[in-house]
Amino acid sequence: MIYQITSRQNDKIKELVKLSDTKFSKEMGLFKIEGFHALEMAVKAKVVKSVFLLKEDKELPKEIDQYIVSKEIMEKISETKNPQGAVVVCEYLKSSQKFDDKVLYLDGVSDPGNLGTILRTAVAFGYNDIILSNGCVSQYNDKVLQASQGAIFKLNIVKNFDLSKLNGYQILATEIKGSVDLDEIKPNKKHVLVLGNEAHGVSESILKLADKRIRIDIENIESLNVAIAGAIAMYKLSR
Repeated sequence: MIYQITSRQNDKIKELVKLSDTKFSKEMGLFKIEGFHALEMAVKAKVVKSVFLLKEDKELPKEIDQYIVSKEIMEKISETKNPQGAVVVCEYLKSSQKFDDKVLYLDGVSDPGNLGTILRTAVAFGYNDIILSNGCVSQYNDKVLQASQGAIFKLNIVKNFDLSKLNGYQILATEIKGSVDLDEIKPNKKHVLVLGNEAHGVSESILKLADKRIRIDIENIESLNVAIAGAIAMYKLSR
């Protein structure tokens, strides 16, 4: 159905704005994402509940409700300085604890931009199963979604899965003082790459589970941003 909304005080608009709050988003089982590329990916994933647009999109499936809004309202519901003209409300994505050969475990990654970038990179290098520890920022955080560029729709993201129960996988944990240079690693077909918190790295409890602690040899600076380190590690382990 096609609807017109002319007031910033409309209940649908108020609810949409509140979806930026992680607690409310979780309660509703809904999240919002912006842009026409994200809309296209969300439609393919069959999770779109409704779309807020500046003008009608005749390409959208008829079962998806469209709300046509003014530029003023679009600016209110958007999280970006220059709205693209599409805000998409999606249902929370389903997850599975059946994993493929390559798994990425994120241990307390707290910066939304880092998480979003890591998710986008994971898609590029075939790490389609992502485990988020309890200390990670939510994958439905607005800034995570912006940085991930729709990657969330192509990933199986599992929250707080006990890594010790993942049998048959080689666990490779990144550590600045890791005992093995990444270039020397020949990963098993089934492996888990572990990336840690921005400030503290991989927690000791996870390091104890690791089959190998790996490092990226660098010069002239103490450490790399976790998203950059993750990109290097995923690239090299995928070759």
